[in-house]
Amino acid sequence: MKILYIGVHSHIKWGAEYWLNKAFLDYGIQTVLFDYRIEREKNSLIELKKLIDIKSSNCDIIFLQRGDYLTPSLFEDLTIPVIFWSTEPIQLKRDVDLLLNSNIFSWIYIHSYSCLEKITTDFPHLLNYCSVLHNASPKEIISINNQKSIFSIFNRNLSFRRKKWLWPSKKMIKIIKGNYGDAYFNDLRSSLISINIHYSNKNLDDFESGIFEAMASGCVIISEKLNYKTLSDLKMHDAIIQINSPKELKNVLNQLVNNIDLINEFIEKSKIVINNNTWHNRAEKIIEKFYYIKNL
Repeated sequence: MKILYIGVHSHIKWGAEYWLNKAFLDYGIQTVLFDYRIEREKNSLIELKKLIDIKSSNCDIIFLQRGDYLTPSLFEDLTIPVIFWSTEPIQLKRDVDLLLNSNIFSWIYIHSYSCLEKITTDFPHLLNYCSVLHNASPKEIISINNQKSIFSIFNRNLSFRRKKWLWPSKKMIKIIKGNYGDAYFNDLRSSLISINIHYSNKNLDDFESGIFEAMASGCVIISEKLNYKTLSDLKMHDAIIQINSPKELKNVLNQLVNNIDLINEFIEKSKIVINNNTWHNRAEKIIEKFYYIKNL
């Protein structure tokens, strides 16, 4: 099978597109990569459509990821199926509304169960062609060792909400922002604990890729409350320490400071969980969908 993979392909060694494409290739799927953001800067809408038409002419499937501010007209009149993966929370970002209002897709993957609620209320015509696709970790970066020099880390973009949660525990947390690629993973591998706080009150069931990446780096995960159904899907209930308040975060960190046995117990649970939640695992399911759609 050969797919035209439209996404943001300029991120090397980080980002879902990079790792998912690698998994596709490992499973024998041929990919033609098309970076829509780069091409959009250089071409008019008409020229962009021509490029997509040409690139897709000898492909079996178009797989569109993210697709912010793209219009349905780019994909009209194509003779092969188009599968869309909306990787951002659609209740927060409205930049794919035009795509979601259309009827151009054979299947749509969305980011979370709150996104599914948004589909139900605003785009009900998609309900029978839609499912949640969870984030994952690259299997290539799984590296769990005992050489830890940092007690706990917060390694994500900082919002006001996150600052408020982290403030009471700031003396116990190393806060890092703006690191990507090797530097990002090196920080995680040096840490015993990685902390996850939701970016926004409007997106409280988000399950960011950073959780998987931290697990793959041998970190214990302390997270603000996560969606029960997502945890059930991922079989992660016992592998993550969940908290309900900034005060509880501080209390848990204090409990773990001198409890290396409990830390090691959660690291062992993480080892089992992460091997079942890689981009290769996700690619298997996506490829099954590709073949199902292709053969309809």
